[in-house]
Amino acid sequence: MKKAILAILCAISATVTMAQTNPKSGYVITNSGDTIRGIIDLRTNERLSKQCEFWANGEKKGKTYKPGDIEGFRFDNNGKYFVSRRLNVTGEPELLFAEYMVQGKMNLYCVVYSQNEYFFFEREDGEMALLSNKTMSFTSNSEALASNKTLKQKKQEEYGKVKLLLKDSGKAVVDMDDEYLTRKKLVNVVRDYHNDVCTDGSHCMVYEYNDKNDKGTVHFKGFASFQYYSSLQTGNQAWDDANYTGATYEIGLGMEFDFERVAKGFSAEFDFGLTPKYSSTDNIKAKLTNVTSRYDRTMLNFSLGAVKRFGTGKIQPLIRGGLFVVLETGLNEKLTYSSSSSTIRVNEDWENCLSHHYGLYLGGGVQIPAGKHAVRVHADFYKGIEKSQEMNKFGLTAEFIL
Repeated sequence: MKKAILAILCAISATVTMAQTNPKSGYVITNSGDTIRGIIDLRTNERLSKQCEFWANGEKKGKTYKPGDIEGFRFDNNGKYFVSRRLNVTGEPELLFAEYMVQGKMNLYCVVYSQNEYFFFEREDGEMALLSNKTMSFTSNSEALASNKTLKQKKQEEYGKVKLLLKDSGKAVVDMDDEYLTRKKLVNVVRDYHNDVCTDGSHCMVYEYNDKNDKGTVHFKGFASFQYYSSLQTGNQAWDDANYTGATYEIGLGMEFDFERVAKGFSAEFDFGLTPKYSSTDNIKAKLTNVTSRYDRTMLNFSLGAVKRFGTGKIQPLIRGGLFVVLETGLNEKLTYSSSSSTIRVNEDWENCLSHHYGLYLGGGVQIPAGKHAVRVHADFYKGIEKSQEMNKFGLTAEFIL
């Protein structure tokens, strides 16, 4: 069992390590000011802050640029714009590719470092202030209170320095009092500052792209599935030796979240399925008595996992895997006892309670485009990992992805 679980987990983790590039058109700006057009690998902001993987048009071999090797790079269609800047994130200034969000009387940059965002406000005279958006984790209530106090003090210091830098614009200072500052709001703060202090009629350049591009795309899907249970037991069955088999169908809905910037073709999925009423039987021979056990129930199926597609063609192979939970309700077990020397006796036990199974699933299939949508077909194996109950099933599923 441990080997099976380890194999499934290794297959899921391989979807990240087998990551392909996420090519987007754009250009790099050399230190001499020239532009070279080509393809840039669009990955996470943190990875882009450290390197730019670039393929010039007409070149088969790519090149990796580090901060300082080039002046900057930008994606087409008003996409992300990064420039080489020496910034102090960890306590020591270092060269990084900073996302250029606003250029004007006040510049705004953003760097992602150790999964935290750092926003740098730079006034035209070179004075700079930092505003960090850190995520905190705590291991105890006392630590949480102490850390919150430290965090609050640090935030007050940072906000104070930013407001001092913005002091020539009353509107920008007031905007900084917003309790829930977002990237978009910070862009507006800097733009307001420029509009208030600019006397030469120049316009500030807002390079902030549509922030929806920075989020994984969410897809909704519907599916129908054929399920064959090769082994199924439950803690509510009256006859302990019964091991039910049988086939049924499942219909459901799901959501899928793309993480293309983490790995090409990689997504996370959550599915909910329903089997309205499912009956399965088992024949047991117990000494001189034959027992036929029939089990009726409605099944609710939940799964959470990852999908990895391969290739760039119209037909893309895929693998998927993750965790599942099956809830059984409306339980009704019908036992029929018979022997050569006695009359048939029927006993019905209405449990009307809830039973459950949980485990891991692993499968593979293909995805085919259907206009702006996609159709996916895959076969999967579901393995229960409970000690007291057993559940193994095979599924064949067709999905329509919006």
